[in-house]
Amino acid sequence: LQEIRESADANALTRLAGDRILSGGTPASAEAIATYGFDDEYIQQLSLAAGITPGALPVTESSLELFQLFSAAREMFSDTSALHFLRVMGSSLGRIAEAANMMFLVDVEFPIVTEHASQFELAKSMVEALTLLQALDDAIIRLFRLHMHDAVVRSRVAREFAVEQELVPMVIGFVDLVGFTPITAAATTHELMDLVLEFEGQAYDLVTEHGGRVVKFIGDEVMFTTVDPMSAATIVQKMFSGLRSRDVTPRAGMAYGDVLPHGGDYYGSIVNLASRVADIAVPFEILVTGDFVAKLTTEITVAPAGRRMLKGFAEPIDLYSLNH
Repeated sequence: LQEIRESADANALTRLAGDRILSGGTPASAEAIATYGFDDEYIQQLSLAAGITPGALPVTESSLELFQLFSAAREMFSDTSALHFLRVMGSSLGRIAEAANMMFLVDVEFPIVTEHASQFELAKSMVEALTLLQALDDAIIRLFRLHMHDAVVRSRVAREFAVEQELVPMVIGFVDLVGFTPITAAATTHELMDLVLEFEGQAYDLVTEHGGRVVKFIGDEVMFTTVDPMSAATIVQKMFSGLRSRDVTPRAGMAYGDVLPHGGDYYGSIVNLASRVADIAVPFEILVTGDFVAKLTTEITVAPAGRRMLKGFAEPIDLYSLNH
């Protein structure tokens, strides 16, 4: 309280309430840090890999236990793999943190500020929201286990057809929204957000429903993967159907072949091929490659779309238009 009284900052109470909870406890002593065998350089290395600005928060007992966990991981896995995994984990949790922060600002803080409520009311709301972190910790662990199970199942199925140990045959698909840029210029921020949330929600739900995985969103484009082309075709067909009522029109490109999974992403010529195919599709067209078509059943019809020269590929590629 003395810290708040002496501060000229009107938001001191709110900031204090949040920082005390988020810091993870009181700073660890130099003796405690030495007990773990960590020096400043090692702590900085792990902080950077985790996406945390070194020195932004004090080193606590909790963070020391986290660093010790990754030290153990580095004994089982290669140094490069352990640090890369920490970067992937930090990037993913950073996005979760940004989403949680914006959810609080939009749904809680902005209404309180608009109503000219006191700083005490705002600080109280922040504490109530942040106490949910304890429940969120457990939820993240449980959700991670479920995602881990799905990842193992997908990998197990895909690797049944793998020729090389590190490569797996997968469908890589890209769907983007044609005309999104003009809409961005004309629409209000809330209208744009509604469209983006609808697109992302449909993509997540449809891809997950059919056993696939959304790899990432790149602006108005979604990259996803599935084990088999039949599921991928169904996903895109249903996605197109759901977007017909909007002012934007989707287009898609998909390819099937060996990819290199790494760090939660996928690499290789098949990824580049799917992206290039999507780039040349016209609105409401689903372009796919010959290897993709070869894995389809008779339930889905295709039409030849010609041999196309694609950027980055020396030979023309046979493409097909998927019926929807």
